[in-house]
Amino acid sequence: MQRRTFLKTAGVATAAGAAFSVLRHPRRAQAAWGDWPADKLDAMIPGDRQAQSVLELYMYGGMNAFDTFYTVPKWGMGKELFLNAYLPETSARFQSCGYPGELSEAFADDAMGETVHLGPWISALRARPDILARMRIVVQRHDLLPHEGANPYALTGSRLGSPRLAGVGAAIQRHFLEQPGGLRATPYAYVLYPGVEFPTDNVRAASAVGFHPGSARPLSVTVDPDSQLGLLLGRPAVAGRREQFDAAIDHYLRAYQQRFRPGGKGAPTRAAERSNYEFAHFARNGAAQLESVLPASSFQPIAGEACGDNEAVDKPAMQARLAANLLTRTTDRARYVQWIDGGLRPNGAGGHDTHDNHVYDASRNVGHTMQALVDIINEPGEGDPDKLDLDTTMVVINTEFGRTPFRQGDTGLNHWPQGMVNVFIGGPVSAKEKGIYGAITEDQGFAQSYISPAENRMLVMMALGIYPFSSQTFAVGDVAGGVKDELAAATRLAQVYLGLKA
Repeated sequence: MQRRTFLKTAGVATAAGAAFSVLRHPRRAQAAWGDWPADKLDAMIPGDRQAQSVLELYMYGGMNAFDTFYTVPKWGMGKELFLNAYLPETSARFQSCGYPGELSEAFADDAMGETVHLGPWISALRARPDILARMRIVVQRHDLLPHEGANPYALTGSRLGSPRLAGVGAAIQRHFLEQPGGLRATPYAYVLYPGVEFPTDNVRAASAVGFHPGSARPLSVTVDPDSQLGLLLGRPAVAGRREQFDAAIDHYLRAYQQRFRPGGKGAPTRAAERSNYEFAHFARNGAAQLESVLPASSFQPIAGEACGDNEAVDKPAMQARLAANLLTRTTDRARYVQWIDGGLRPNGAGGHDTHDNHVYDASRNVGHTMQALVDIINEPGEGDPDKLDLDTTMVVINTEFGRTPFRQGDTGLNHWPQGMVNVFIGGPVSAKEKGIYGAITEDQGFAQSYISPAENRMLVMMALGIYPFSSQTFAVGDVAGGVKDELAAATRLAQVYLGLKA
């Protein structure tokens, strides 16, 4: 066995799967779901380079690339395009918000040799060279302009209407639950919603399970001072009669299971709904464990301020606090937390959807959220056990689309999936992989080389050591570059997009 292959096997479980799963991969019936096939290990990220956990910050509404992670100051000068679309307003707001330094600073060259700068509204990240040293910007592009289609695609890698549409949290929850010894009542994956309504935008796709079993569903948590989750976990409806209630449910479960034993003998017939019911029963019995993971203090309000705007309830800070707690626990530690961010004071259109007041709202909301993120990441030598360590946790910054390089009306920017970015920080990404994959052109603001939302989701799975190809997740055809098989596809994902050269 090659040394490289041996190191990779350190991240692979070898024993059989877990109690409640019925959707086994047909080619690997004896492996836990998401384990790598033995003949594909050379494409696997080595075990010592994998992340132990992932925090995904999802900028709901559409984060503009051109004043955050893909700024080219000379583009659009005199034409009111890109960063120059609202340059006087941007410069004035940068100063009034008290952001330090210059409006932008050089980061790396893109695939076309253009020097890309980091823009004004990610000043908090720019102030942390240790974070920038492990940051890889990945250009992305797709063709879905409405939130209703773009959110499911960005969150799951599948288009709306696909039966396999599932948040990446479902794959992560399933993989770790089905590892030997992995069965537990507390989740491995969480989706943190900000407690504001997204009535038609399909953000709840983050919690979808598609073809995965019900046990794979990540826990959806509304982070709000009015959250009733802590109360519900205490099961007040059956206070004083919990034992009788549980005994009744146990009885009904046994009666239900008996219906799957032909003639009343043998093991129950395999059935997805029976497995889902059994896991729900198991998880309900573990409510007290989950109550200890999500105590009432998790939902205590935090006041916030940015650019002179004050809010009594700072949702980004509350979500950041809870995410850090879930990912750094000594027991029942989460492997994946998705933070759906709407900003300190969401734009009237929703979150970061700045069809108007772009400079005013983005400067406050993007800048404040980036500061909330930075505040939960250890500085070099800090070693705070309650903060994230980039050696073990990968941070992903995602969004459904960017914003146009040209103005919409007098103060806004429209949706722009044609040229956008995602960001990967830490975990497998070291100083060696720092930089940019892909390129956006000055001509029209279109991405010239890029990845797709499906490839983005596969990268998150691979960073955690999860095999991305199965009937419940992705296929070879979801990877660009003319790859012919799963080995070539996985190799491209790791070596080309993340820059992890063999």
